[in-house]
Amino acid sequence: MQRCLQLARLGASSAAPNPLVGAVLVQEGRLLAEGWHHRAGQPHAEVNCLLAFGDGPVPSDAVLYVNLEPCNHHGRTPPCTELIIERGVKQVVIAHSDPFPAVSGQGIERLRSAGVSVTVGVEEAHARWTNRRFLTSVEKARPYIVLKWAQSGDGFLDRHPRGERVVQRISDPATDVLVHRWRGEEQAILVGSRTVINDDPRLNVRHVEGRSPMRVVIDRGCRTPAGSHVFDGSTPTLLFTSHVRPELSVEQLILGQSDDPIDKVLTELHLRSIRSPPGGRWRGAPGALHQARSLG
Repeated sequence: MQRCLQLARLGASSAAPNPLVGAVLVQEGRLLAEGWHHRAGQPHAEVNCLLAFGDGPVPSDAVLYVNLEPCNHHGRTPPCTELIIERGVKQVVIAHSDPFPAVSGQGIERLRSAGVSVTVGVEEAHARWTNRRFLTSVEKARPYIVLKWAQSGDGFLDRHPRGERVVQRISDPATDVLVHRWRGEEQAILVGSRTVINDDPRLNVRHVEGRSPMRVVIDRGCRTPAGSHVFDGSTPTLLFTSHVRPELSVEQLILGQSDDPIDKVLTELHLRSIRSPPGGRWRGAPGALHQARSLG
């Protein structure tokens, strides 16, 4: 199961909004085949694993390990349960059930009804942590939240007074690369108007290979300059504001005076199947402590 979870994490920058899933076929401690889910619309981990095994008969004593309950419904791909049954797999070990309503125990029930021995609960805590973004979205109807910031050793987040409109570097180059790797694993990145005004950040992925997240800006006061990098069209931007700004060619949503901006943003992102929008501040003086905290 630990190998399943290693494989699952290979999809961290590409599988969303789908969960991270790995699958391993084992016989008497010997690895026969393995696979993982690459991206939405492509074969699931169980399918990739059985394809890697080949067309031959699956040994009756082979065990298929998968970190999430196999699906039993037609979505973008056929049900994994049917392929598992067709290939003659007799034993399946699952870390935990899938709370997604179209699955939610039905995959386990289908396998058992076909005579497959199913064990559930192996490395469950580890598996749930791996898929915390997906599980939060399904179980709590909101994205998983990661708060990130850079802080100088003496407790500051920014220089004051500001001399120029540019990102104030606190972290060293190695940490900057790490930040971009994290950024490439999330679907959206959220900042407020003050960060845009002070730093003019790009909020894209540059130092590593990976997709850039959707940029989300909360600017209720309509203060952010129209020429800011976040409005340059290179990456989709969603602007939450009090009035439509016709000079900006980005998607805009109106925040009413009585609206709670956090509730409004999280609800809207959930409706768009955005599983995780990190937000944070990345500015200050040299000599920083870099920090990230998962709020869940």
